[in-house]
Amino acid sequence: MPLRFELLKTYEACYHFQELINRIWGGGGDDAIPTHVLVTIGKNGGGLLVAYADDGPADLDGMVGMTLWWIGTDQHQCLKICSHMAGVLPAWQGQGVGALLKFKQRELVLAQGITDWITWTYDPLYRTNGVFNIHRLGATCNTYYRNVYGELNDELNRGAPSDRCQVDWWLTSQRVEQAVGTSWRRDVGLTDYPHLYVLPSKLNEQGFRQPREATISITGAPIAVPVPDDIGAIRRSDPELGKAWRLYMREAFETIFGAGYTMVDCLELPGQGWHYIFTSQ
Repeated sequence: MPLRFELLKTYEACYHFQELINRIWGGGGDDAIPTHVLVTIGKNGGGLLVAYADDGPADLDGMVGMTLWWIGTDQHQCLKICSHMAGVLPAWQGQGVGALLKFKQRELVLAQGITDWITWTYDPLYRTNGVFNIHRLGATCNTYYRNVYGELNDELNRGAPSDRCQVDWWLTSQRVEQAVGTSWRRDVGLTDYPHLYVLPSKLNEQGFRQPREATISITGAPIAVPVPDDIGAIRRSDPELGKAWRLYMREAFETIFGAGYTMVDCLELPGQGWHYIFTSQ
């Protein structure tokens, strides 16, 4: 599937960009980013990067994916790139468009020469995003925020506290260097994490995985925390289980990060479902 990439700067293109965001997240209204703000970001060191496909929606000039960023700092005033959004239209998901967008973003940020560090937030309950961010892109995470955006109104997030993980994408690290390339697939498994301590979970009568209470053993060994396979399906069928997952993951992540661990992977453990992997080094 041939794609072309373009940084947007014109009002007309930003108008289509805004509509692309609405179609990906099912939002709009109060959550929409004003077009004049998008133009300002694009013309002042930030980036509005779009992937175009020949068979993309004609009313969007063929736009099928996007990512948005600007220059920021951390609490120590160290420069970084704050990457706020990245998404692909549903019909083009699962075809590598997202990875190509992020690697193009990496190329552009490194060419800018300001920093080699990009951060963004994502909801760790969405397993596919965890696999993409941590396993596919080679990002890491040691930061968890509670309800950072308040209650959102888009279709993917409505009705749940907007807890988020902040990932760190170190663009010149060995992890990320290994991740670059459309055919890359890291051969990672349980043997890479000896003495792995797996927090328990189980399947309920509906076939949804649910967490089980357990004391988190902080010994320095790697820790595996379960993540639901499809939180969207859980929220539609069993909202209470969706809330239970949020509170469970909040407590587990805050405890593990507080002990100095870093999230380094998202893997499917045989017979036990998907898990985030944390290491103390």
